[in-house]
Amino acid sequence: MIAAMPSRFIALVTSLLIVSHVHAHEGHRPLPTRGMEVNVETGSMILTKAARETLDVKTVEAEAKELHQTLNAYGSIVMPWDRHAVIASPLTGRIVDLKVSPGETVSEGQVLAEMESPELEQLILELRAAQVDLLLSSKLVESIGQASRSGSIPAVRLIEAKLKQDQDKTSVELASVKWRSLQLPVTMLDTILQLPQQNHRQLLQLRSPIDGVVTHADLSLGKVVDPKEHLFEIIDLRSVWLKIQVLEKDLTTVFVGQSIEFQITTDSSISYRGIVDVVDSYLNPDTHLGTVWATMKNELNSQPILLPGMTGQVKVDSMKGSDRLVVPVSSVIRDGAERFVLVEQEQTAVASTYKKQTLVLGKRSGDFIEVAGGSLYPGDRVVTRGSHELGSFFAKGVLKVSPESARDIGLRTAPVSTDSINETITIDGVVDVPATNRSIASAQLGGTIYEILVDRGQRVRRGQVLAEVTSQAFQNLQLELLQSSLNFNMKQTMVKNLRSANEAVAPRQLWEYESQLNQFVSRRDVVIQQLKTAGITDEQIAGLLSSKRLMITLPVLAPMDGVIVGFDKFLGHVVRPDEPLFEIHDVSHAWVQGFISQRDFPRIRIGQQVRMRFVASPDEVVVGTITRSGQSISVGDQTLSVWIELQGKPSFPLQHNMLARIHIETGKAGNSLSVPLKAIVHEGLHSYVFVEGADKTFERRFVVTGRSNDLQIGIVNGLSFGESIAVSGAAALQSGYAALK
Repeated sequence: MIAAMPSRFIALVTSLLIVSHVHAHEGHRPLPTRGMEVNVETGSMILTKAARETLDVKTVEAEAKELHQTLNAYGSIVMPWDRHAVIASPLTGRIVDLKVSPGETVSEGQVLAEMESPELEQLILELRAAQVDLLLSSKLVESIGQASRSGSIPAVRLIEAKLKQDQDKTSVELASVKWRSLQLPVTMLDTILQLPQQNHRQLLQLRSPIDGVVTHADLSLGKVVDPKEHLFEIIDLRSVWLKIQVLEKDLTTVFVGQSIEFQITTDSSISYRGIVDVVDSYLNPDTHLGTVWATMKNELNSQPILLPGMTGQVKVDSMKGSDRLVVPVSSVIRDGAERFVLVEQEQTAVASTYKKQTLVLGKRSGDFIEVAGGSLYPGDRVVTRGSHELGSFFAKGVLKVSPESARDIGLRTAPVSTDSINETITIDGVVDVPATNRSIASAQLGGTIYEILVDRGQRVRRGQVLAEVTSQAFQNLQLELLQSSLNFNMKQTMVKNLRSANEAVAPRQLWEYESQLNQFVSRRDVVIQQLKTAGITDEQIAGLLSSKRLMITLPVLAPMDGVIVGFDKFLGHVVRPDEPLFEIHDVSHAWVQGFISQRDFPRIRIGQQVRMRFVASPDEVVVGTITRSGQSISVGDQTLSVWIELQGKPSFPLQHNMLARIHIETGKAGNSLSVPLKAIVHEGLHSYVFVEGADKTFERRFVVTGRSNDLQIGIVNGLSFGESIAVSGAAALQSGYAALK
């Protein structure tokens, strides 16, 4: 900042000072030729009150404020996995009572319908018959035991009676376990076992697994349904997910915690706000769109609310950080490649003083732009109205860049040199997570999804339970294991007793029991192996055998460490055995697959280094090495696939299917005059560079170019060795040059 002008200097202004550099920029109205003094060298200006009022000069304070820069994307409302459920019957049956209708609100555990089920009635009959048989066999064991002790009945009869009693106990236990596995009332089970002679009628009740609204109930009284049929659909609208589709080139600007605004297609006047909570690690291979998620809350007592299926535009706030010093865009004056403002130093009743202040500018948001560098501070007043008219008096008419402006445009200069521009081919590539780093998690047995235990984009560990499935096949396996184990224990006891009976038992009878015992051992071991394959641990199997209580759900386990990148099911969804449920990627080690044309194949070899630029971050160069080849030309596009291993991690997270451009040097060339590729600017068919003069001004010069690669370009004519040129920031100099013409 300059010091305030002395009062005697102001007095001279009031005497109609003569302007030192008075000219009007083309397109601006001329300033009054009196009432102003401009010193271009010091960047200062004195303006009389009359001149200030004539120009209607206005100023505002530079201030620190939060900037917002938006990214536009497409969004759609979808239901969260655990807030969307369908209900099916575990058994075949007939609807006898419907307790809810579509549109009704229900709570978790509420009865939705009641059914008559022949399978349930058959189970009740089995329980009654098994309990009656058990009561009878128990009485027989007691009676035969007394007779055996008196010697009136052979001991083998008592052994056979105990065998029948153990078989009846097994039947009761298995039927009871099956009852509990269907989540039927335990009180009814106790009643059946206590009073097996009485007739018992039990309806099968279908209950809601979540709170929500019934959206579908295609049922009628008397309808016969089977376990594969979805009877009710329920959604919990208290919160929904906004699925945002982001262009690949914009993915590096999106992060968790960003604010978003969603406007539905049918009414853009209403907007909903939320926060990005998940950025997926997967890129759609067809659309090359990434997925970003935000959780949106619904106030169910108010209208309107967000409903699944709604679509619209999403504005993502892509600028993060604290408050920034900003000035109005209207205050920024452009002089070639420079940007500056006029700062009001002093305002009195007779005159005002202003100082030219060159700035380093950052991001723009609406009518404001960030001040990233320069000697401007909050509270400084900058000229807005009249700024361009006054600023024209500081126009240099030449392309000269101040240190602040050089930093603003990223200007860097370097001398022209000679270098070898190696022959290079450029091919397309795509990020490829190796098959060993990709996995599918699925249920090993068919059933319905009971619970989902992970979220979108969540990092998981190998063996972690991702979801649980209710499966009749799983329950049958457990029942078979219990039955095999009970039969094994029973036969083992029988064999032990028969062996102790010595001559009282025929050898053939003992051999038959020993053979049956071996069969039960084999069958038990087979079932245990099937349960292990389904994901059940040794500890869980031991617990099942000791407690004789079936596990209600079958776990879906993560087969590897990684990130959840794909899942499109919901609660109650019927899944087939080995149907893919979750896709998991370990992106810590990713290849880039390149596609080489048949013409260029002879110039490629394993071990060659390559340079890669990704669509998501085109200015970043990533180095890699060709490590593998497909060893065959594809029939469709006549290309050979090669795989490139990255030598370092890029600054952004890699995602499967990301696009890249791969540059491979295939031959050496002689040295020639060359410049970086970014030093060249184009106008029509002509190429130019900006040459720095001794007075630090820049001259745009026409050049004739030659061979090039992705880094450098040869110069045939127009430049001399050692001349200093702009090697970065040339595009901004081109814009400044156009403004001077």
